[in-house]
Amino acid sequence: MGKTTLIKPSENSSDVIKVNAMLEEEAKQFTAKKKYNGPPKPMTSRIYLIGMAMNALLSRSTGLVRREEIKREAEDWADFMLED
Repeated sequence: MGKTTLIKPSENSSDVIKVNAMLEEEAKQFTAKKKYNGPPKPMTSRIYLIGMAMNALLSRSTGLVRREEIKREAEDWADFMLED
C-alpha cells in the first residue's frame, strides 16, 4: 500500500486496467478504515448549539482560522446559551 505506479499512455491497456484496479482497491481500503460502525451518537442540545455557533463563527471569519480556537469559542457560546 502507498506505492503508486505511473503509466505512460503508450503502454499496454491491460497494464492500465491493472493499475486502475489496484488504485481502486486501495481507495476502498482507505474509505473502509474511516467508517464508524457503532450506534449513532444522540444529538444533544449542546452539540446542536455548538454546531450553530461554529457555523456562525466560520461564516464571519476571513482567512485562515485555528480549529482549536473556533471549537473552544463555539463551545463557550453553546454553554452561554444553556446557562438559564
